[in-house]
Amino acid sequence: MEERIRNETEAVKAHFREVGLRWTRPRQEIVDAAFGTHEHFSAEDLLHMIRARNPETGVHLATVYRTLQVLEEGDFIEGLDVGKGSRLFEHTFGHEHHDHIICEDCGRICEFHDENMESLKDRAAQDFGFTMKRHSLRIYGACNDLAAGACEHFARRGRSS
Repeated sequence: MEERIRNETEAVKAHFREVGLRWTRPRQEIVDAAFGTHEHFSAEDLLHMIRARNPETGVHLATVYRTLQVLEEGDFIEGLDVGKGSRLFEHTFGHEHHDHIICEDCGRICEFHDENMESLKDRAAQDFGFTMKRHSLRIYGACNDLAAGACEHFARRGRSS
């Protein structure tokens, strides 16, 4: 296991103990899969990744959902509402901050970081009498590729208009 993932897993274990939860093999498998990908994933995607690694796993979808909730509450992962009732997650612990632009039609997610925007967000917090500790910016729209009829992401998802 990569040193970074090992250190992050130890932090997760400590968080689970702090909130009164046991560290179990299924939780370890869930964390390994979540921390082992750089893609956005649903709970179902994560379970599929776990089962691909270990077809004999005892991990169930309900355990994945509960574990993701604890990981999100501990700021190890971030949940993204991508529209139409869909929720994706990404491993954020130990990673640089970034924001998201999400196409509500095809589901494409673009990550970006803009220092000017960061300054504006910090100044807005100050103007309202806050000290910003963390934030999340999501811009929802429709990708231009889809409007032009050439969205590869939409076609890969097997949707029709």
